[in-house]
Amino acid sequence: MNLTIDDLLGHTWNFEFFVAAFLFGLGLATLGSGLFTAYFGAGKSQQIGFGLIVMAILVLGGQYHQTYIADPATLDATNFRYGLIAAIAAMVGMVAGMFVVLFILMKVDTVDDLEDLDLEDLEDLDLDEELKKLEEELADDDNGSEDTSSGDADEGGDEE
Repeated sequence: MNLTIDDLLGHTWNFEFFVAAFLFGLGLATLGSGLFTAYFGAGKSQQIGFGLIVMAILVLGGQYHQTYIADPATLDATNFRYGLIAAIAAMVGMVAGMFVVLFILMKVDTVDDLEDLDLEDLEDLDLDEELKKLEEELADDDNGSEDTSSGDADEGGDEE
């Protein structure tokens, strides 16, 4: 039995659509991260954000040029539109997924809540060991300081 990729996918692979969707995804993601970095960044980060915006405009502008302006069009206008729709759908799905994760993180306040969600594997064992060591050191320091201060007659309490 000789299977080809067309048999597995059920339709022909359209590389031109892939390129259009890839370029739109790259352009939109770069534009979004550039806007975010330029707005919230300071100094060098803000300059990087502006550079990302310029790169996104060049990618999206080049794709538009190769589809509609170039004399022999490199990309088909139909694939251009479908690529845009696919890229926007992917971005909307990604944003929806980020909001789901954000919602869960906002609802989980403490480690006790994490235990209720059966996410006990998220606890860091190294941090637990360090915390136990610090507690033992503090307990040893407190025991040592109580022995030296027990000989004092008046520690500044109420006089009767």
